[in-house]
Amino acid sequence: MITLGLRLVLLLFALVGFGGAGASLAVARYRYMAEGERDLGMLGVAAMLVSCGALCTTVGVGWMGVPAFGGVVLWVSYVLMAGHLDLFRIETHPSERSTSEAEESRRAD
Repeated sequence: MITLGLRLVLLLFALVGFGGAGASLAVARYRYMAEGERDLGMLGVAAMLVSCGALCTTVGVGWMGVPAFGGVVLWVSYVLMAGHLDLFRIETHPSERSTSEAEESRRAD
């Protein structure tokens, strides 16, 4: 029988695994965009971390926890790391440049 403490420890390990996998995928994408070559080492690390996280999640809460917990953690980790590497930018306020370009395109039509 698995106690609550053991489940929390397993989910903590899964959090580290899925978080590291998301970061590894972002680094692999960055290197592919920068150098034009696939970084198989980072993809291997991501696969290893996903399998470790999936195993810990499955033992801790069941197989449905993998997409519910692991998918969210993997996605958030990827978005944060990709944003840190400047692969994309999330703007909360429209920039002045984009609004002026939109106004110019409306005037041209």
